[in-house]
Amino acid sequence: MHSSPRHRLILFFLILVLVACTSPTLTDTIPSTSTVTIPATVNGNQSHRYGTIQIEAVQASGVSGTFTAKENDDGSTSLRIQLDAAADFNPWGIYNTGDCTRGVPENTRPIFSMPDIENGSKEETVETDVYKSAPGNLIIIVYGISADGSQQMIACANLGEPLLDENTLPSTPAIDCPSPYIPAPELDSDTRLAFSATMNSNSDIYILNVDSVLQGNDPSIQRLTTNPAADFDPTWSPDGTRIAFRSQRDGNDEIYVMNADGTCQTNLTKDSLADWSPAWSPDGKQIAFAHFFGDNSFTDIALINVDGSGLTRLTNSHGEYPTWSPDGTQIAFATARDGNYEIYVMNADGTNQTRLTDNPAYDMSPVWSPEGTQIAFDTQRDHYPPVETGIGLEFEIHTINMDGSKDRKLTVNEDREDRFPDWGANGLIAFTSNGSLFIMNGDGTNLIKLLDGGSFPAWRPIFAQ
Repeated sequence: MHSSPRHRLILFFLILVLVACTSPTLTDTIPSTSTVTIPATVNGNQSHRYGTIQIEAVQASGVSGTFTAKENDDGSTSLRIQLDAAADFNPWGIYNTGDCTRGVPENTRPIFSMPDIENGSKEETVETDVYKSAPGNLIIIVYGISADGSQQMIACANLGEPLLDENTLPSTPAIDCPSPYIPAPELDSDTRLAFSATMNSNSDIYILNVDSVLQGNDPSIQRLTTNPAADFDPTWSPDGTRIAFRSQRDGNDEIYVMNADGTCQTNLTKDSLADWSPAWSPDGKQIAFAHFFGDNSFTDIALINVDGSGLTRLTNSHGEYPTWSPDGTQIAFATARDGNYEIYVMNADGTNQTRLTDNPAYDMSPVWSPEGTQIAFDTQRDHYPPVETGIGLEFEIHTINMDGSKDRKLTVNEDREDRFPDWGANGLIAFTSNGSLFIMNGDGTNLIKLLDGGSFPAWRPIFAQ
């Protein structure tokens, strides 16, 4: 598959959070949505967020159906979609941008992540307060796969305006943050793992007390973000008091920071284009991330100060998913500049960019070992060529030395997709396997499952007290 890195990332992210892809803006006129069985009224306007409404076909697709939202007694709402005619693979999502005539702008992510519709129907559960208060005029879009492999909007319905003032949500504070930041309260010295998870169809940042799982107790989990948009891809400050992460709450991917208790959530990048894969420097002063410069169709590695100032470009030929060496002198990253993703390393100022891997398969998501002598990464090299490039069950976790030698395969899970390793100062590697969180020793031994759901794991620095 020969697509741009931006398109690869979109496909890459689709599997991890099980969200629907987006389509180009559409211009054809379609029939308006029809009968609402249980309409609601907000400020004199009709809202369709609850009850059953008709989903109309787009562009004579022949695919229509119904959407039903029903509030439960436990703070959740069941969303059910039923299509009259559908293929085995129909992505769908609920958006607050665009409309049923033009669709949504390219690369827009749904504010509610929904798995694919199989056999014409699907039911999901979301948080009632988040669903009621999600801002904007919501639309539900169903996609189909055209003959050329692209995705097109085939059915759509208008769900209407919010039913609940979002200010009434029990959300964490996110504004009026002092500068410099007030550190979060002292945390226990046990092993903490930040991660993202899609619970109730809402992707958020959580912290897991790993010790509680290893001691045989029920998982102790703290939720840090509550925004209806996707929040994921966390990275810790070296003192363990703050977390940087990726959020789509402003309509595209941005780098945010917050205290480790979830307070003071602040947008650092404020960019009209997407920014992702943050990595906090060991001295705590900068964050490396993927950033679009100019009109390039690919991202490069950039640095930004933790107050959002001092944007600096490090690469000029594509780069993403940076990771700092423990001493802060080097940055490893993934790049497709050679035609497929490989692992490179460079000095922290962008000089001496050196290729470490040379394989026709994808090598991605690098992370340094605690002593700085090895790099772990995920790769499709064990089953090449893969069924689908950049995604799928062929991905395993490997390590290499800093000169690219001694490739070692750590996972042997041919029926699972192993991704996003993070090598903690405790010597353990956390990673995602088919959407579940696992840990193992640095040599691949002692594999332990932590949670059924979770991705983008990030170890809290072990010396942070």
